[in-house]
Amino acid sequence: MALFTSRKQQKPVEVKFQKGLLFVKMDNGKEIAYPLDFQPKLLQANDEEKADWLVKPDGSGIRWNKLDVEIDF
Repeated sequence: MALFTSRKQQKPVEVKFQKGLLFVKMDNGKEIAYPLDFQPKLLQANDEEKADWLVKPDGSGIRWNKLDVEIDF
């Protein structure tokens, strides 16, 4: 299980990959699960690629620049 926390933002967001799912935990405690079957680039990414993410400037989601993948909350 890989757990990543963004260092480039004001509010903490946690990103966790586990059993084919992406879990995003917001600062308010809300956790959202996304099946990675819909994001094959993330499903096949290595830990380094998965760790390279940032919260979109408007706060509406997460972006993995190297993978060219975005997920909106």
